[in-house]
Amino acid sequence: MNEFTLIGKAVIAGKVVEDAAVAVSDSRIIYAGEKSSAPKCGETVTVDGWILPGFIDIHCHAGDGVWVHNDLKTASDFHLKHGTTTMCATLYRDLGFEGLRRAIEKITDEMPHCPNVMGIHLEGPYLNPKYGALSRGGELVADPEDYLPLLNYPTVRHVTFAPEVCGTDEFLSELVSRKIVPSVGHSAASPEDIRRVSANGVKNVTHLFDATGASYSPTRWAGTIETDFNTAVLIEDGLTYEIICDKDGIHVRPEMVKLVKKTVGADRIIGITDACGDDGEGEEINILNGELNGSKLTMNRVARNFYNLGFTMPEVVKVTSENAARLMGIFDRKGSLEAGKDADIVTVDDSFNVINVYKS
Repeated sequence: MNEFTLIGKAVIAGKVVEDAAVAVSDSRIIYAGEKSSAPKCGETVTVDGWILPGFIDIHCHAGDGVWVHNDLKTASDFHLKHGTTTMCATLYRDLGFEGLRRAIEKITDEMPHCPNVMGIHLEGPYLNPKYGALSRGGELVADPEDYLPLLNYPTVRHVTFAPEVCGTDEFLSELVSRKIVPSVGHSAASPEDIRRVSANGVKNVTHLFDATGASYSPTRWAGTIETDFNTAVLIEDGLTYEIICDKDGIHVRPEMVKLVKKTVGADRIIGITDACGDDGEGEEINILNGELNGSKLTMNRVARNFYNLGFTMPEVVKVTSENAARLMGIFDRKGSLEAGKDADIVTVDDSFNVINVYKS
């Protein structure tokens, strides 16, 4: 449909509008507000549920049982069907330097056929050896000869690294200069490391409370605990925090999600799937060789899980769309229902089952 108007409950300008209208023309939202003031615009579609901005997932490895680097179209179509209108295709360090380069090139070539893929997220290669590092033998060092061939692709939009790895200060400077979003994760960085990189441009924390550790072990004084990575990042101003919110609290315990919200507020939480294998139904975690290995989540289920933890609908929209759009520098076009923005819209029922997806 070139022109249409959705009628139903909506989250607009941070508030629930019970009798709302969202009008779309030429793939742009031309009105979002009370139905009583809406212009006449095309066919009217009544939604028995919620009208929300399309979900944004900045950390997604796979979909419909395939890795993004093997079959981007199948994976991205799967997540689009579940309401993800914008996503980053995530590549893990285990592909190796040359494997990462080939995967970046392949995804870059395929992106024009995958309208909901905004770019690539590199999870690594510079991660703490205890939490999944890539090394060519000996000490892991961030070497420009290794990383510049990866960063030369403009489709690389987001990179995760561990700041305790040697050479990552220069690596961070390179990311900032290229306007690539720098995130810290897979790390046991000290509070001093975290303060330094936060001051120098780090914006985000990759899956808080997962694949992270304490900066001192054993503790210096019996009966006390040290400041771990998670505590160190949570006291920094200006960071956002990814959370893998599965329904059973296996990645992040429900109490810890609530603690993060109480500490930094819903404005700084970003829900992600970290999908590494999915069937769209049933189990929400991914087990590989007997160990937890990402999730089988889709973003509509992430939204449901945050809601079931007591997040309000406006807060759910923040953590599944708005905050990621702000982090990635695309909030002028995506992440909320506003006139002038792309018509990236998902409609869901009261249980967050997807009714329809509109992609600009």
